[in-house]
Amino acid sequence: MKFNKMRMLLMLAAIISLCAFATFAQAGTTLDKIKAKGVITVGNSPDYPPFESIGDGGERVGFDVDLLNAIAAKMGVKVQWVTMDFAAIVTATQSGQVDMGMSGFSVTPERAGQVSFSAPYFASGQALVVRNDSDIKSAADLKGKKIAVQLGTTGEQEADKIEGAEVVKPESYNIAFMMLGNKVADAVVADISVADEFVKQGKFKRAGEPLTFEEFAMITRKGNDALLQALNQGLEAVKADGTYAAIVKKWNL
Repeated sequence: MKFNKMRMLLMLAAIISLCAFATFAQAGTTLDKIKAKGVITVGNSPDYPPFESIGDGGERVGFDVDLLNAIAAKMGVKVQWVTMDFAAIVTATQSGQVDMGMSGFSVTPERAGQVSFSAPYFASGQALVVRNDSDIKSAADLKGKKIAVQLGTTGEQEADKIEGAEVVKPESYNIAFMMLGNKVADAVVADISVADEFVKQGKFKRAGEPLTFEEFAMITRKGNDALLQALNQGLEAVKADGTYAAIVKKWNL
């Protein structure tokens, strides 16, 4: 009797294992699901010109937008952009709320512990921006001053290193530069390309040399190796056929 019960339990366990395996196989990888739907969902914070912003007609525009649309075309899918605060994109990617994130993410060891990075697609760094009438020439002049920087960025990390400065952390660079323009803040720390985009407005200037050198990459949930490989292959393809160079030229990067 005991033998028969044991055999029945083993058979039941085997059946459960087979069912679980079949369910997993049917579910497929994230890349399989993306190709089946024909759509890849992407976490993005459109407040980071020239990489991502909302155009005059309400459409999403920018270097990241054009580049990922081109990569997705190589993969045979379309992009569905999901707007969220920059600081929330990593968590949304980890949880599967979105398939991936692309929003000017700098490659850092901390983030590499949370998500997987694609091959870098752009090189940048952090710059200090002040008003045109400011006498601030470098980070050394910021003691007792107020710095505005977007929450969750590598710019925030660099601003926190500046001794004697007060750091305020709004959820977007649009707000940070508004604070600078309204003299609520004395400086902004931002990616070089973003800094230069706001400098073009004519009210601001860069102060001193860049604070850092960084590389941008796309992010996926850890373990999504097939998706990561597809993104890297797409990036290589748009570089090889001249599309990447054309996008860089379009956005003056």
